[in-house]
Amino acid sequence: MLIDVLQIPPEGVDVDLPEEELDIGSSAQVWEGAATVRATMHIGRSGRGLLISGEMVGQIALLCSRCLERFPFRSEERLALYCETAGTGQSKQEIELSPDDLDVTYLEEGRIDTDRLLRESVLLSLPVQPLCREDCRGLCPRCGANLNHEACSCAPPQGDLRFQALRKLR
Repeated sequence: MLIDVLQIPPEGVDVDLPEEELDIGSSAQVWEGAATVRATMHIGRSGRGLLISGEMVGQIALLCSRCLERFPFRSEERLALYCETAGTGQSKQEIELSPDDLDVTYLEEGRIDTDRLLRESVLLSLPVQPLCREDCRGLCPRCGANLNHEACSCAPPQGDLRFQALRKLR
């Protein structure tokens, strides 16, 4: 959804985005398919820019980093963004950003793209190492069996495999 900045009244506007699928880009083998996202937000004027506040709830199917099983992930995030239109920010020449500049979202063409804002929120809420559960046992390094579902018949390794080359030096 695109919201024209010029159409926002001085007291702001409340936006309720119903649940819908949102393409969040290529998965890099971390998730499968699109995310389902819904959000409520208030867009108000603040100084030279806009302040967007609200809540976002999203669901996406992640792939466990240990066992590679698909599992549902639910994210509930608070939104708090400060936006400026590109014309009110610095010129297009190269400048050094201050830490405060990193908290500003610049709007292009005087419109707020809610899909882009929600996509960023979903991506930032994803865990670095997604796990289907805390005690996930992963895959057997020899036969590839999912150790959460079955025990494999592989013999346990004799010591630490990383040091086998050093044993030959004796």
